[in-house]
Amino acid sequence: MSGVVRYQVFLSSTFEDLREERQQATQAILETGGFPSGMELFPASDDSQWHLIKRVIDESDYYIVIVGGKYGSIGPDGRSFTEMEYDYAVKQGIPVLGFVRDDADNIPSKFTEKTEDLRVKLNSFREKVLTRVCRKYRTPAELGMAVMKSLVSESRVRPRVGWVRADQARTEVDMQRERELFEKLEAARATNDELERKIRDMSVLTDDIPREKLAQGDDEFAFTVIFRDESKQYESIDVNITWNDILRIIGPSMYGYVVRKTGTYNNGQRYPFQSAIEHNLRSKIIDRVQGRKMDIDQLQIDTCIFQLKELGLIMFDESENDDGSMFRGITLTKSGERHLTILKTIQK
Repeated sequence: MSGVVRYQVFLSSTFEDLREERQQATQAILETGGFPSGMELFPASDDSQWHLIKRVIDESDYYIVIVGGKYGSIGPDGRSFTEMEYDYAVKQGIPVLGFVRDDADNIPSKFTEKTEDLRVKLNSFREKVLTRVCRKYRTPAELGMAVMKSLVSESRVRPRVGWVRADQARTEVDMQRERELFEKLEAARATNDELERKIRDMSVLTDDIPREKLAQGDDEFAFTVIFRDESKQYESIDVNITWNDILRIIGPSMYGYVVRKTGTYNNGQRYPFQSAIEHNLRSKIIDRVQGRKMDIDQLQIDTCIFQLKELGLIMFDESENDDGSMFRGITLTKSGERHLTILKTIQK
């Protein structure tokens, strides 16, 4: 038998008279790597046991029957359970290996049938077994060798499904398929994580604060502008811009692009649209600030970013640098692109 595939072998015979023979046959099955099963595991005594026996025969790869001097216990239909098992295995197409005691006259009388009726049935059964693949034996040891040789030969000529260890059951095709499925699973997980992140980046407060309660549209946001006056004293003033105007100002730089802060940390990092915001603010207070340098608080820019994100108009996203590395920034959502287009479109 194969060193990988192991076969289940059903061993059928009478029991008390063939104990030694069954031991030799069982040892032979084990030495070929097989799993022996048989009537000693479930003594044939009633109809419910017969259903169990049939199921085990169905699960077996090969069937062995040993015929000695006893016919055996009689089943419901007048046949012995041994003959019933044999007939069932033949009917199911399970390879059958028969072994018949050759010197029947030398069998001790206590291991032979006493009634004529049972002797007739035994002889009929013997003839039935001899019509198929069958070997004769004289001693239990001879039987053991015959069983081993027959199983090796039969498994080579008529290999069956058998059983294999779980860790040996997979072929290279199976393992390749498993690797492909694992890679697809990992890709799906990555996609799922990416989608969850994008949903989170688009909006996180909608479950806590209804979007309609957020400042938006023509509502105003006050930017605090700091500059030096004519006497070079610092002065601050709040300048209002509507949220629609903020989107008009910063949206075009993000239309189809992911933008991020640039510049060094010490010198201040700025979004590319901050100059446009400062220019708009300067235009509103040009009479006071004129051409002097002015600043706006970076935290207010961040507030605008988060507000527009919660309004569903912009989102955080990732893009690729020229060198192939990734960076994280902000871009318009589809809703933001539509809203910006409406704001920027000139109607009649």
